[in-house]
Amino acid sequence: MAALRPLLFLTSALTFLEAIICVVWAQTSPQTIYDDLRAILSSRSEVVLTEDPTYTRDFTPRYNTAGEPTYIVGVKPALVTDVQRVLTYAVGSNISFLATGGGHGYSSSLGRMEGGINVDLDMFSTVQVDSDARTMTVGGAARADQVATALQAAGMEIPVPQCPCVGFSGATLGGGIGPYSGLYGPISDSLLSVEMVTGDGRLLNVSQTQHQDLFYAVKGAGFNYGVATSLTYRIYPATNGGQTMNADMMFSGSLNGSVWELAKQFAATQPKELSIGFSVRYSSEPTLNGIIITANFIYAGTQDAGVALIQPFLDLQPLYLNISTVMWKNIPAVANNGAILTVGCKPGVYYVPYGLNLYQIDVQNLISVVNYMDDAMTTKPTLRRASVVWQQYASYGFNLQAKDSSAFPHRDTVAFLQVGGVAVDATQGPALNKFGRETRDLLQRGNGEHELGVFVHFAHGDEVPAAFYSSAKLPALETLKEAYDPSGLFSWYNPVVSRDREC
Repeated sequence: MAALRPLLFLTSALTFLEAIICVVWAQTSPQTIYDDLRAILSSRSEVVLTEDPTYTRDFTPRYNTAGEPTYIVGVKPALVTDVQRVLTYAVGSNISFLATGGGHGYSSSLGRMEGGINVDLDMFSTVQVDSDARTMTVGGAARADQVATALQAAGMEIPVPQCPCVGFSGATLGGGIGPYSGLYGPISDSLLSVEMVTGDGRLLNVSQTQHQDLFYAVKGAGFNYGVATSLTYRIYPATNGGQTMNADMMFSGSLNGSVWELAKQFAATQPKELSIGFSVRYSSEPTLNGIIITANFIYAGTQDAGVALIQPFLDLQPLYLNISTVMWKNIPAVANNGAILTVGCKPGVYYVPYGLNLYQIDVQNLISVVNYMDDAMTTKPTLRRASVVWQQYASYGFNLQAKDSSAFPHRDTVAFLQVGGVAVDATQGPALNKFGRETRDLLQRGNGEHELGVFVHFAHGDEVPAAFYSSAKLPALETLKEAYDPSGLFSWYNPVVSRDREC
């Protein structure tokens, strides 16, 4: 009784949306699945039982150990046709299927998948840059650091996630945000075409001129419809010769009201070249001992111009200050004093994610959130490994394309927030989950009349689909689900159709 997969029962009593979440237990043994896949895949493909030590050595580990999917067989397809064959086999054998690239998805929704096939796209990791045509084509498993390195060498750029280990394809399919989104919008706005194996087994080239409806969905909800094996993007000449200013600061928690007032002022006038980030956390260091706010500023321009822009924050007399000029590709290594590399890209972490978008900056509400965090963390040391992380980009890039140009629904977001907690072990999970939910709820109270919205890659997985994709865009995405993934095979990661509905 190894694997679970949604079966499609098209009866007069069930709509499509109800049907895709019906499940049955597959009876096929792991050894049979291994033998079957080995027989139908090309010779360079790798097939491994997960109980084999080779699996741990050769396959990309999931970053987050909380809410993990479980697998019985791992597959590394060598060819696009191999991806098609695995998908067709999974559908025909009633076996769960999940394609992975960087392995960095936070969401606990993936834990609903049990006993499936892990399709590791590691053999699809090329990055090809054409500076003359201003285009780039990447494989489905290329990572953000590979992309940044290749583009820097070519004198070009594109928005990339701040975590360099994130799969660039996966980031794109959820829209994708990063420090240069103020210049160019979400990563998906730069997408030109995608080669995709859809849930109905077809290999499609998807673009503005081919399968335009699916292209719309791919840009913000793409992982609901298939496996992206190759993606082509528009790229841009490097700003400021490929150099950027990075500034890191630290403030006492007692200054949080002043910090939020400045963030509110910048939200109205923020230059497209400037990215602002905050992390609110607890420090047990004797000289600090309490809530602190670390701030990071990334400016795609000269250091002198960047320093002049952030002078209001400097006037708050930060406890710590470091300002430098670095190559664009090195931002993750220096931003936040390198914490992204040492924490954000370390696999095997028990991480409890929550998140939401802020559509306005309510200073008094934010002060109350910091007070709540201070009280909770002072009395419960377990919570001191939790934080609220804030990313604020200029609206310029997000307004370059119309709201109806893609499935990405967050163009009016003022700040993208992550409420995350790192546990020493699973026993700390319940406390961190409670803290995450309560902090998210408190933050949401300052959002006025807006429904809960969350960037899909920052989500916990307990939200309704409208939170990821918006109630305005969701009906069209549900219709496209029926057209391109009729068996609901791609319904594990923060899906457009909730898996919590009962048949």
